[in-house]
Amino acid sequence: MSDPHVWWYLSRISAMVAWGLMSFSMVWGVLLASRVFRGLDNPSWLKDLHKYLSTLTVLMASIHTTALTLDPYVHFTALDLLVPGRATYDGATPVIELSLAIGVITFWAMSIVYVTSLVMDKLPRWLWKSIHYLAYAIFFAVGVHAAFSGTDVGTWWYAAVSITVITLGMLALVIRLTVVALMGRRNEHDAAIKAAKAARDKERNEKVLVTADEDSRDKRTMVVHSATVIANDVLAIRLIPVGGGRVAWWDAGSHITLHLPDGRERQYSLCGDPTDRSGYDIAVLDTHGDGAASSWIHANVKAGMVITVSGPRNHFPMVPSREYLFIAGGIGITPIRAMIESVPATRKWSLIYLGKNKAGMGFVSELARQYPKRVTIHESEVSGRLDLNPILTSTTADVFCCGPESLMDEIEKTVGSPNAHVERFSPVAREIAGGAKPFVVRLASTGSQIPVAANETVIDALSKAGVRVDSSCGRGVCGTCEMRVIDGKPAHLDSVMPDDVKDQMQVFYPCVSRSATPELTLDA
Repeated sequence: MSDPHVWWYLSRISAMVAWGLMSFSMVWGVLLASRVFRGLDNPSWLKDLHKYLSTLTVLMASIHTTALTLDPYVHFTALDLLVPGRATYDGATPVIELSLAIGVITFWAMSIVYVTSLVMDKLPRWLWKSIHYLAYAIFFAVGVHAAFSGTDVGTWWYAAVSITVITLGMLALVIRLTVVALMGRRNEHDAAIKAAKAARDKERNEKVLVTADEDSRDKRTMVVHSATVIANDVLAIRLIPVGGGRVAWWDAGSHITLHLPDGRERQYSLCGDPTDRSGYDIAVLDTHGDGAASSWIHANVKAGMVITVSGPRNHFPMVPSREYLFIAGGIGITPIRAMIESVPATRKWSLIYLGKNKAGMGFVSELARQYPKRVTIHESEVSGRLDLNPILTSTTADVFCCGPESLMDEIEKTVGSPNAHVERFSPVAREIAGGAKPFVVRLASTGSQIPVAANETVIDALSKAGVRVDSSCGRGVCGTCEMRVIDGKPAHLDSVMPDDVKDQMQVFYPCVSRSATPELTLDA
């Protein structure tokens, strides 16, 4: 390359190619985030293409800067292209020098975005996303750099490239600001939670602060403020933060996990008022089982005791509805009580509370006293089994039920989706058709392939491979171990949510669930 103009041409071409690749990479990334490719099940090659475009962008930008150091006209040194404000050349105006400094800063920012993307699985999700949003600023900074320091400004081909690139950049912003929001509403689970929060806040004229702890899996110590027997074998426990303060924001249907001193973990629904941020309220039924955790809690949990807690988490959210029918069986009243507290004042609702007798039904007197026209108490010892079929077949309300498995099965079979909503804390016995078979888990972030034997769980296989996954119940009911499915078809064996909802959300619970395809790609 004896012709000195070669480096000048190479620098110009690589810069324009890098700008174009960046715009395509940005639009492609936004399309992935907006789930435009949902119909293709978001196969891993779509994410790989975004990664390859980004890699080529950085490569072309590196060629651009390297060529500048070899161009004999500008005489840039490596230091000039690494330290903002140093680069200049004969005839450069202050505006050109500023645009050169912007170019150096942009190259560093681009490198940071790219490197952090390579190690995104090692970073907190919020930190990676915050850094990744720099891509928008980088795109427009490159436009400023090119407009004031490029020698081809004013040529027809530069104008054509610029118009194309800027159009793609604006398209990315439009998609991010509008299409993402519109498509996000199609996710019934997330939309239901947000709408329920907004409806409650509007009705009560109360501004709710959503904190970063909303769905926390971190363990923390809390103090038992009170432990009171409120019915036969039912202990109401109030937990407050150590040293005072406020608890994490939660909404109706949420549960927390108690981490007992012997290592056992148990999930209990929050049954207080979600607007009360001073503490958590739960109620525990003593099952009197051999070595039952509930029996230990009844015998040992006293006021002043310090206990470890994690959560809250919610897989039983309220959805916005014109009318609610709540059905609670026994201790299943706990999440329902919080939902009653959260119903907007203008909505119709009713409660059917089923139990053996009033003596063993928590909060029964309180509910009957506060809502005499809305609450129906049914004691099976007195009136026998209640036939719910006429009620369920005639209602148009959204039915929320928590209680014995037989009761929730009846609700699901009679009411059906999407109006039936149930919460389970005991897993439903489920088996994969044809028996468990070995398969491979592929980690999207690293490309690692981890074999899962027929006789081991996904979470155990990941643990052996050094991949840490938060877990609690280990039975497929609490949802703590939730992972996102990128490619493949999961075989859902858990009882966290209906399978169609999990498929729509593209989530998977590795403590019990498996794969229906030879390979399952997870975002870990």
